Amino acid sequence: MPRREIRMFNTTQRFVHWLHAACFAVLAVSGLVLYAPFLQGLAIGYAGWTTRLMHRVGAVGLALVPLVYIIFSPKAFLDSMRRIFTWSKADLGWLRAAPAYYLLGREEAMPPQDKFNTGQKLFYLVVVICTFLFGISGFVMWFGKFAVPTWLFQLSVVVHDLCFIAYMAFFLVHFMLAVAHPLMKGALDGMLFGWMPEAYVRRHHAKYYEELKGKQGA
Repeated sequence: MPRREIRMFNTTQRFVHWLHAACFAVLAVSGLVLYAPFLQGLAIGYAGWTTRLMHRVGAVGLALVPLVYIIFSPKAFLDSMRRIFTWSKADLGWLRAAPAYYLLGREEAMPPQDKFNTGQKLFYLVVVICTFLFGISGFVMWFGKFAVPTWLFQLSVVVHDLCFIAYMAFFLVHFMLAVAHPLMKGALDGMLFGWMPEAYVRRHHAKYYEELKGKQGA
């Protein structure tokens, strides 16, 4: 019997997801070289110039992510933003059930989830907020070093670093769940191919599954 699948993400969504991941990887590695004391030897001379260039190329790429998303798939962009910023009692239920769900595999207490579950919504909120703050603080650090007050430049550095810490923490959890957690088998298919097994969607995104079924029956 062939496996039934549901399309979760279109081509643009998958492209911006991997573009975002690639740019963040470049920014994380180059940023670590620039700020970590034990790597300071790589931050001077030609190596330092190359590292700074990589960081700026990654920054431009990251800035292009929302623009590409909006231009090529505006409806999907607005739908994703609506879902990410819409919270309900089910999200509180997810927070209560998450430890037993992810650590012990107890699925019965997990309330039905939307296209993005509460954990994903938290991660995407961090992505949206930190990307915005990365852009502002990075612009000041890139172009305003000798044009803005010292306190503003230093504040920009602090904001940039705090955003990186928050972003990296959520990114590592997101990566481990998507790649290694036994309950999440099927999730990676969505961002690789756009489709997820119907059984997986029904179990892990029941609210969204019922929404799709309702549209099909309308």
